[in-house]
Amino acid sequence: MSRRSLWTLIALVAVGVLLFLLLPPAPRRLLTGAGWDDLAARTVGGAYHVHTTRSDGHGDKGAVAAAAARAGLQFVILTDHGDGTRPPDPPEYVSGVLMIDAVEISTDDGHYVALDMPRAPYPLGGSGESVVEDVHRLGGFGVAAHPDSPRAALRWTDTSAPIDGIEWINADSEWRDEPRGRLLRAGLAYFFRPAESLATLLDRPATLDRWNALLKSRQVVALGATDAHGGPGQRVEDQDRTLFSTIGIPSYEASFRELSVRVVLERPLSGNAPEDARRLMGAIRKGSVFTVIDAVGSPGFLDFHVVPSGATVTLIAQATLASGGQIVLQGAAGELARSAGELRHEVPAETPGAYRVEVTVPGAPGEPPVPWLVSNAIRVGQPAETGIATTGPPEVRGAPIPPFPWRIEKDPASSAIVRTFDHAVELEYTLAEGDRRSQFVALASDPRQQSFRAIDLDLRSDRPTRVGVQVRIADGRRWGRSFYVDPAGTAVHAELGAMRAVGESTAGPPPGESVTSIILVIDLTNASPGRSGRLTVRSSALVK
Repeated sequence: MSRRSLWTLIALVAVGVLLFLLLPPAPRRLLTGAGWDDLAARTVGGAYHVHTTRSDGHGDKGAVAAAAARAGLQFVILTDHGDGTRPPDPPEYVSGVLMIDAVEISTDDGHYVALDMPRAPYPLGGSGESVVEDVHRLGGFGVAAHPDSPRAALRWTDTSAPIDGIEWINADSEWRDEPRGRLLRAGLAYFFRPAESLATLLDRPATLDRWNALLKSRQVVALGATDAHGGPGQRVEDQDRTLFSTIGIPSYEASFRELSVRVVLERPLSGNAPEDARRLMGAIRKGSVFTVIDAVGSPGFLDFHVVPSGATVTLIAQATLASGGQIVLQGAAGELARSAGELRHEVPAETPGAYRVEVTVPGAPGEPPVPWLVSNAIRVGQPAETGIATTGPPEVRGAPIPPFPWRIEKDPASSAIVRTFDHAVELEYTLAEGDRRSQFVALASDPRQQSFRAIDLDLRSDRPTRVGVQVRIADGRRWGRSFYVDPAGTAVHAELGAMRAVGESTAGPPPGESVTSIILVIDLTNASPGRSGRLTVRSSALVK
């Protein structure tokens, strides 16, 4: 053997050893017997939280569908960034994959994904509380996106808004807090085992603890999010979105093979896109969905149900298991039981509680290791609170604010007219057209140094809209809260203590005795340049 051949052989051996050390293991192939046939036929795999060229994704709907088909998925939920005013595309099958259109909305408290929602009558935005309320009113199903992202601008921070769902894991957030050495290793391994290399960056997220806390009081559905962009895209929302995004890493297909959500239906998909989308979304709303880290092992199937037995109910869980894998039952206090096979555990039938299962796999990536499979919760006992509580409209009470001296405040380019009546005032307005330049129009009134704790208003608009009820003190600092106003009329009760500071320099609640102005604001938070309309204050009062 020549010296040149020897060095070539040594180099090849060195490369082989390096790859052996760097490459993550291939996914475990789990065996399923005939007993899984019916459930397997009704369990459909898909990708939730996917971006296309409509916002900051790299590929169009066709490219996404083709990648999903290659990855063996049956549906994709697209979540391009927007404000909800674009009519969602009707569901359709593309390359054999059911494509469902949704929207990811930016709020002051992070991003919120609205599923199964019709077109909004005005741009959705502002506080997280307002967007959650709007999505509910429009009949949508809302999910807090990447709630524990290392990037503050992406993190969901509203801990009290009654969200419908939460992303217990987000693949595009998981890599952001990893050390550079681990990122470099994953980047090199990507060219040989793409999905498996992405999975090496996963850990058990702290979001699971946040979800557990939410489940103590009400039902919240958890979804695993691919947050796939397919490469560089337009980089609108996130300037450092992915480590190798400039060269198209990770691809849609790699993201789709990393993790998926599995929806359990009552019967298999029919091929009728509108009907299948309706059934799929109905199952997600009920929590009949679980997440699988496919790059660790597949296929993932789960049968989790309860059997009543007098004063107790028996929780039963079966799953496809890797060698050494275990099913772990989780409750409010943490782990309750675990089993290397079928899990059975009795709990009191009358005691309210939420129970879910995780499936562990030996050698799973992460510190602590990421669960391979995560179910949604089954509730036992009294049903938990869900959605937004509704109460009757508050009575307008207290000292009336006179119709004078209501006045107009606005930017220089917008226009407005105020009309006053015996006990009412009407604002007719047009926000200036063109580029967004902080256009606004407002009605303002001075409480004449009266001390008060709340404002009661009876408002009506010519179309569905949102109005910011704000207060201002002498030094110009403001506090406010957004309220929905209906054409049929809306009673608004604005507590000063529930208002949020407007601007970063303002902190704490507004001092009622120091309020110099009350302002009803229409601006670009929930309106577009050129918007015209009418807002009527039918009655108003200060609450001491």
